Amino acid sequence: MTTDSTVFRTFIPTRLEEALQEGLRHAMALGAEGAEAFVSVSRSRKAKVRNGVLDDLTASKRGGLGVRVLRRDAQGLKCGLATTTDLSRPDFRDLFGTAYELAALGDGDPWIRQAEASGNDDLPGRFRQEVENLSPEFRIQQALALETEARKASAKVSAVRESAWTDGSGVSLLLTQTGVRAFDLASSCSAAIELAVEQDGDRQAAWHWDAAREPGALDLAGIGRRAALKGERKLRPASLPAGKYRVVLDPEVTVDLLGIIASMLSAESVLKGRSLFKGRLGEAIASPLLTLIDDGRLPDGLASEPWDAEGLPTRRNILIEDGVLKTYLHTLKTAAEMGVAPTGTAGRGLGSNPGVTTFNLFPKAGDRSVAQLLADAGDGVLITEIMGLHTVDPVSGDLSVGASGVRIRGGELAESVDKLTLAGNLKELLNRIVAVGDDLTWFGSSAGLSLLLEDLALGGA
Repeated sequence: MTTDSTVFRTFIPTRLEEALQEGLRHAMALGAEGAEAFVSVSRSRKAKVRNGVLDDLTASKRGGLGVRVLRRDAQGLKCGLATTTDLSRPDFRDLFGTAYELAALGDGDPWIRQAEASGNDDLPGRFRQEVENLSPEFRIQQALALETEARKASAKVSAVRESAWTDGSGVSLLLTQTGVRAFDLASSCSAAIELAVEQDGDRQAAWHWDAAREPGALDLAGIGRRAALKGERKLRPASLPAGKYRVVLDPEVTVDLLGIIASMLSAESVLKGRSLFKGRLGEAIASPLLTLIDDGRLPDGLASEPWDAEGLPTRRNILIEDGVLKTYLHTLKTAAEMGVAPTGTAGRGLGSNPGVTTFNLFPKAGDRSVAQLLADAGDGVLITEIMGLHTVDPVSGDLSVGASGVRIRGGELAESVDKLTLAGNLKELLNRIVAVGDDLTWFGSSAGLSLLLEDLALGGA
């Protein structure tokens, strides 16, 4: 037995998996058309300090099971769902029985599908024993070191509201009556800091974080420095005259923007008429400089997994290529309804049917340095924060959001500006991209980079 297999069994023991298999057989014996069990278990540890003093030290273990049972009627398959957080139970047949009964209450859907067993876990191991071996003292030291780095980066840091180190490992397992046995075992670490900076009576808050597979990959100095810089950039903000500007989007802003776009590429949203991009496959929806990719098998990707939550092998999906919409994101159900191949991008919660997710979402890097983008912006604005992107109308693309950032004068960063209003349409925004930065930066499982957009209307306070 491999080390990973041994560790896997500390989360999901053999007796639990055998009990789930018995539950699947029980559901089929009741007359089900299909049955699925999805179990997730994780262990996490956290150390939190505040202004040099230990504030919290915790360890937790969480787990749960969701079962889905399918019944057939004249219209198609009907789903019943049941969940429990008690994984110590010797028998789960009653849970499958409950899901079977609930399935009788639903409406039949002709497009529901199940995956057949396929593929192997051929990705590099995602579990790190060193994460499990970390001591409480190490976690406290890391949290303290992060605070020290932030204070070292700027004398304007007046308080640290929270400096935290978190690490953990977790597993998931999907079992179906079709023979699917899709599992994942992974570890990760993260560090985050929230602080306040102050100058001449003006006080501003800022935070920053990063995550990695193993402890040595986290740059505490970089996290602290970035948090302090973000705070400094907010100090003593000036007003911005309303008008049209060349705008540089910070990588953190780009991450949020691309996440909104990806959510609109869900085939379920398209089928329900809730997407700006309905009927746009094969058409240009953005500047030809934009390429957007989601890769479930990205080497060293923090969210890489061998299978999605329906048991399909994950894959690399090019969502937008040179500005052209290439694919929607599908589950088995939406792929069947649209008559296309699934994209291996299903996720699921314990008490929900499979839905679309992304794994490692990132844009293709460009060839312009940040300095070149600022120079190209001339007397523009660097947007470092946008508030309310989730309010973008998914059908029309209309948006009106708050923003803050830094004024650019002669290609150099100048005073901070806040209480900005960015109003317009997402389609216009995507087509106003005129340069793409080379500064691809990962924030967990999503990456962003600097983008230069022309003629954006910004309103000041």
